[in-house]
Amino acid sequence: MPIINLHNHSKFSDGTLSPTELVDLIRKKHIDYFSLTDHDTMNGWTEFEEALKGSGINYCYGVEISCRPYENLHLLGYGINPHGEHFAEFKAKLSSFRARRADRIREVLAKLKTLGINIDFEEIIVPEGKTIGRPHVADCLKRKEIVSSRNQAFRLYLASTKPAYVPPNGPSVEEACEAVRNAGGLPVLAHPGCVVPHLELQKWKEAGLAGLEAFYPAHSNVLMEEFIKLAARHDLFVTAGIDFHGPGTDRDKMYGFKFTDLQFNEYFSELANYFKKG
Repeated sequence: MPIINLHNHSKFSDGTLSPTELVDLIRKKHIDYFSLTDHDTMNGWTEFEEALKGSGINYCYGVEISCRPYENLHLLGYGINPHGEHFAEFKAKLSSFRARRADRIREVLAKLKTLGINIDFEEIIVPEGKTIGRPHVADCLKRKEIVSSRNQAFRLYLASTKPAYVPPNGPSVEEACEAVRNAGGLPVLAHPGCVVPHLELQKWKEAGLAGLEAFYPAHSNVLMEEFIKLAARHDLFVTAGIDFHGPGTDRDKMYGFKFTDLQFNEYFSELANYFKKG
């Protein structure tokens, strides 16, 4: 039975493992189908693909784009070849999305300052070409011993109802779908259960949405079945991912969803031509 996990993050965004360390882990956990989907960057794929050589793991190029206007409104892009002819334009798009993220973080720091917490933007340690986000602010708060963990930073300051929260300022779902499609990829709505009140599947389908991440840790079995039916209703395929971030986060257990060969062919046939073997 294939074990599948197509939603994961590395140090190139808000994960805590390098791409190489991630490969070591997924080999130990015997994951059969995998994707690295860092936020608004594919810069980790060079290291990741090199580490995958000889692993026998089936992988699909991936990225996760954070959209506006709602928190957790994210689009997964699968099959965008970082070595392909259309990638330069897409890479420029991702760079602009990361710049928007940096502007958001500057606003977060301004709000923290009004609370008596002074953090300079330069104190947020994110190397060039990697993606900045609220978890990096949380890490800085922890380094300065203002909080004890990322979770506490979000509970006290950074979550959507807390005093230093700033709404997402990324692209719209339509803009993100267009960018992924133009780069030869397939756009998939990530963790739809997290944005149920805001779902506009027919509208997004018309904009190019191709799939729905029905299998996700926060979805109950009943909800997964509902999303499978909803995907069929809108002629979308379904995917599976655990949103792994690594040690020191609340998403630190590596595993995957098990499917029979029949289920695999039913759910993942749209992605079949996009997988490569390490």
